Amino acid sequence: MLRVELVRGYDFSLVQALVFAGGGNRCWWQAGVASHLMDRGARLPDQLVGTSAGAAVAAACINNTSNIALEACLKLYAQNARIFEWSALSRLKLKFAHQHVYPAWVTAFINADTFDSLRYSSTRLTVGLTRPAPFLGMGGSITAGTLFYLVDKYVWNSIHPRLPKMLGLRQDFLVINECATVEDAQNLLVAAASAPPFMASRIVGAGRAFDGGYTDNAPIPPQSLHEKSKTLVLLTRHYPKLPTLFHWADRTYWQPSRRVPVSTWDCTPKTTVREAYALGLNDAADTLASGIIR
Repeated sequence: MLRVELVRGYDFSLVQALVFAGGGNRCWWQAGVASHLMDRGARLPDQLVGTSAGAAVAAACINNTSNIALEACLKLYAQNARIFEWSALSRLKLKFAHQHVYPAWVTAFINADTFDSLRYSSTRLTVGLTRPAPFLGMGGSITAGTLFYLVDKYVWNSIHPRLPKMLGLRQDFLVINECATVEDAQNLLVAAASAPPFMASRIVGAGRAFDGGYTDNAPIPPQSLHEKSKTLVLLTRHYPKLPTLFHWADRTYWQPSRRVPVSTWDCTPKTTVREAYALGLNDAADTLASGIIR
C-alpha cells in the first residue's frame, strides 16, 4: 500500500496544474466535482492535463459546456441499445457502439461554435496519448500494455504504472489549444480515449496513437519539484485504504469517496451516468463543507 500523507485545508486557488485521470464513464465524477467548484466561484488553473474521457471532460470544463456534454451523453446512450453489434461478426468485423457514440459525443461540445473559446482560452489542456512500442507494433503494444498495466496496477498498487513504459510504450503529450482546426481537436480527444477493441487507434501527427491510459491512467508531463507541489490529480478509481485527499510523491490527489457507481464502458440507456455525476457534486460539497479543501 502506498505511504501517503493526509491533507486538510488544501487551498484550491493555489493549484497550478489540474490533472483529469482517465476512466470512461467514471470521469463523470470529475465533471461533477469541477462543476460544483466552479459554481462556488473557483476558477480553473492555467494548466489542465487529461487523458481518455478525462481529457474530454477537461475540455468541456474549459468551454463551460459540461451540461451540454452531460445531456449529449445521456441522449446518445438512450438511443443505443447494445454495446456490441453481433451481426458484424458475419463480416469478420468487431463493431462496438463506442466507435460512433464517442466521436458523436465529443462533437456535441467541441465543434465550430465552441472551438475558438477552447483554442484561445488562457487555460491550456495537455492531452496524454500512448504511442506503440516500435519493436512490438500496434497489436503487441496493446496486448502487452494491457497485461502489464493490470499487473502494475493491481499487484503493485501503483497510481502511476511503470511496466508499460519499460516495455517501450511511449507517452506523448499534445496541447489541444494548439490544434489548427476543430477536426484536429476532435481527433485528438477521440484518439486519447481509443482503447482497442472498443475503438481503433488513430493517426495523430506523424503516427498512430491510442488511449493514454495504456501507459498511465493519470499521465503527467515531466515536472519540477515546485510544479509537482502545485499539482492536484483528480482520480476516478477509489482506493478504500486511502483518504479522500492525500499527498504522495510530491503531488496531491483527490479520489472519489467510494467506488463511482457506473460501469466504465457501458453506453446503453441503463448506464448510471447521472449517479456518477451526482457523486462528484456531493463529494465536492462535502469536501468543501468539511474544510478538507477550501
